[in-house]
Amino acid sequence: MLLNSLEFIKVFETDYLTLRYSAKEKLIWNEWRGDIPSPQLREAMLYASNFILEQNIELILADFTCMCAPTMQDQVWIAKHTAELLQHSRLRRVANLLAQDIFRQRAIENIYEKASQTPMPCETRDFVSEEDALIWLLSD
Repeated sequence: MLLNSLEFIKVFETDYLTLRYSAKEKLIWNEWRGDIPSPQLREAMLYASNFILEQNIELILADFTCMCAPTMQDQVWIAKHTAELLQHSRLRRVANLLAQDIFRQRAIENIYEKASQTPMPCETRDFVSEEDALIWLLSD
């Protein structure tokens, strides 16, 4: 498995999020879990966004497969605040691993639709396979 061949260090962990970093690949791997209360969700999103800027991250593997859909208010907040922060980042690609549940898929799509009002420097794709997501992220 490709993910196991990469070297990651854990840089942030809560009950709701584990953020791993591969300096060699300029890649972060976010694993989101559960029904995240608004304050913790927003804090984690700001931490991840600032880490992306500080480390000049180019690639993101965002695993939403175990995350419950955020509220509409949180979706709007995430789209606005993260887009403002990340529009000047070095991001090239973001691969989203989506849950099989259509409601959770739609919540993530909604965040990206709202964020698209701010021009972003990266390409984003949705995946159901971790391996396919990583192949796409690491291909040039």
